[in-house]
Amino acid sequence: MWLTGALSILCVSSVLSDWHCPEISSRPLAECSCDLPHTLRCTGDHNALQIIGRHLREQRARNKNTAVSLLDCALRGLSSLTSASVSELAGVGLHGLVISSGDIKRVQSGAFNSISSTLLALGLPNNQLPLVPTEALVRLVHLDRLDLSNNKIHTLDANSFKGVHNLTYLDISDNQLTSIADGAFQPLIKLNVLRLRGNLLKVSALTALKEANMLKELDVSSNALEGPVGPSTVPSLSYLETLHLSDNTFASIRRGALAGLTNLTLLNLHNNQIDVLEDYAFKHLTNLSHLDLSHNEIVAVSGASLAQLANLAYLDLSHNFLRSLSADPLKALNRLTNLLLHDNDISMIEEGALTLHKDLRRFTIEDNPLNCDCLMAGFARWLREAKNLPQSDKSAAVCATPPHLEGALISRLSKNKLCDDDHVENKAIDQANYDYNKVDDNTIDVDKIDDLLYGERIDGLDDDAYDEELEVPGEEDLPISKSTVRLMDAWYDDEEVHLSWTIEPLSTLRYRCTGVTASKAGGLPKHIACHRAPPANIVLRGFKIDPLEKYTFCVALEEMDTKDMPIALVLGCGMPSLVRQRVEYITVRSEPITVPMLEPIRVSEVRSNITSDGLLTVLISVLGIPPPNQYVLPRSQRVSMPDRYLHNCYVILAVLDRGSLVAQKDTPCQDTLEVTMEGFIRGPYEVCATISKLKTDSVHKICIVPQLLEPVGSLQMKTGLKNLNTALVGLALGLMIIVIALVWFVRKMLKKPAEFQTHRCFRPEPVAEENTRASYVMLTTTATSKV
Repeated sequence: MWLTGALSILCVSSVLSDWHCPEISSRPLAECSCDLPHTLRCTGDHNALQIIGRHLREQRARNKNTAVSLLDCALRGLSSLTSASVSELAGVGLHGLVISSGDIKRVQSGAFNSISSTLLALGLPNNQLPLVPTEALVRLVHLDRLDLSNNKIHTLDANSFKGVHNLTYLDISDNQLTSIADGAFQPLIKLNVLRLRGNLLKVSALTALKEANMLKELDVSSNALEGPVGPSTVPSLSYLETLHLSDNTFASIRRGALAGLTNLTLLNLHNNQIDVLEDYAFKHLTNLSHLDLSHNEIVAVSGASLAQLANLAYLDLSHNFLRSLSADPLKALNRLTNLLLHDNDISMIEEGALTLHKDLRRFTIEDNPLNCDCLMAGFARWLREAKNLPQSDKSAAVCATPPHLEGALISRLSKNKLCDDDHVENKAIDQANYDYNKVDDNTIDVDKIDDLLYGERIDGLDDDAYDEELEVPGEEDLPISKSTVRLMDAWYDDEEVHLSWTIEPLSTLRYRCTGVTASKAGGLPKHIACHRAPPANIVLRGFKIDPLEKYTFCVALEEMDTKDMPIALVLGCGMPSLVRQRVEYITVRSEPITVPMLEPIRVSEVRSNITSDGLLTVLISVLGIPPPNQYVLPRSQRVSMPDRYLHNCYVILAVLDRGSLVAQKDTPCQDTLEVTMEGFIRGPYEVCATISKLKTDSVHKICIVPQLLEPVGSLQMKTGLKNLNTALVGLALGLMIIVIALVWFVRKMLKKPAEFQTHRCFRPEPVAEENTRASYVMLTTTATSKV
């Protein structure tokens, strides 16, 4: 990418029609080839530069038609770049030089002095440089472009670019930058493009950009930027036109965000954690024409959120959690031409939501649970009247509910079809019941009842009427294509039949299904709608398969041109064969292969606590996430390429208070997640976690009730007091038991009469007889006290 952009500047010499690529081949020391005029790409070892420079000087002296402007070298075993190795390139007339080895850690002072008079672009990407090689660059006064991407640079100081005053393009992407000193960009008075993607910068580090006041394009994607996007997140840069803030962790967009970027035309906030757009969030960005908010957590957009964006032409809100589309957020966007809303939770599009935007050239609404009721009639009419909208976008707008309209194209549904189904059916049933009660069984007209029940339900825009309305030729007017279609696979489950067809020969054109017929052996064919599906994935709903019968499927496909208009018909049939039943979890293939059994992704453990000041912390463990690829991509590719396994997997965290939902947060699946929330004053709360948008049969939520934790200081104090109180209480109880035992023993010894053994020769003295009533009273009293 950098080399392609550089060529427009570097190839200042005229491109001669008879230019020849210099022949340099000295294996294994150096080997070169050409893929563009005046561009030479070489590989070799640490001595390759000397060999290449010597050959280029010799050939230039003999033949001027071998002049090279750009030299791109990938060298092996080179850890230090010296002036001696580069000096061999003197006299070649290079305008651009790129050297990468993966091992260069040092560039000698003045290394490029010998070619400084002609060098306009220098690249040292994919090396191990720990800092900017300032002393090697100081004499490159004509340098226009500098690429230091994919190195190990940690910081930029005030002297990093002290000699390159004419630099207009600087790329320090995919390094390890954590800080930028004040004044680091002050020497770069002409800098227009600055790429800092894939570093470790925080918002506070962006203040150093104020010195680069001529910037027109800034890329700080894939850094450690977090918090809200506020008025001063990026310093005032009055010439800035393009800003990339994607792949960070911004949580919201505040009112008047990015106040100092008044000339901004493109803003990319793709793949953050934004869930709130405050009113008048972009009120200072009146020149904005391109806004990307895709892959965030936006649930709703208010009427004032996008106010002031009168020049906005491109708006991407795909891959969010929007639930409806109304006219308020779009009414100020008078110049909107592209609106992307695919992969949301939109079920309703309000009447008149898109009335002011009949000239849209792109509108994506696929992968949304659209509910086709009477409220959708206005949207269906808008789709039919949108002349500039490609047919592919119209065909992607299909019903999810109600069941009898599932998969139907909304653009082909009339208002009667959308609004009066229940009314017509109830009316027909009442009429049928009336006829049934009025006549006997022998005179019932079954066909009439069928017409009453179902005749009016098909009153809408059929395919032929729709095509005629859009000035699309009917199927009878299309020629038969020379392409052939072959049935590759057919299977069924309890609800659907899936067919996969292939077109031969392979073509870059698009095909769409217009109809399918299915017939048993010797039976009449049955026509089944296929809803303009692509041939590789045709779904037939409501058609039941007998597993013991052989079926013959035939298909009619429309062949579309580059403008998405039908130009021919492709017809074909499969061989009579049994239709296999879908096998759960494992796809049956014609060739025997070993299919790994992946564990379903599920929440395995939830741990949670809440502090007395209302901070809830939840730790979630997830099992079943596929291991990463063995091959490690560069960081820039890892960030930009979504994981094909987890692009539709989210952990849903819900907090309930007495059964009512009080908070919810959705987070992309990871092995371990830590989520914090604030503002939980009363309780008790129940915390639940589960997996969403992943079709597995073993998804179960896990719920716990968090323990209340006090602040650390008071918690430790109370724990110490609690232990002390326990010891004191135990000691007191022990002393009390000892005292009671001593008192009891002493009293018993004092009350016990002295007993003497009476001699057997003496008669006992007579005892005075006590009063009988007194004895009775005493016994009664004693018994009562015991009870």
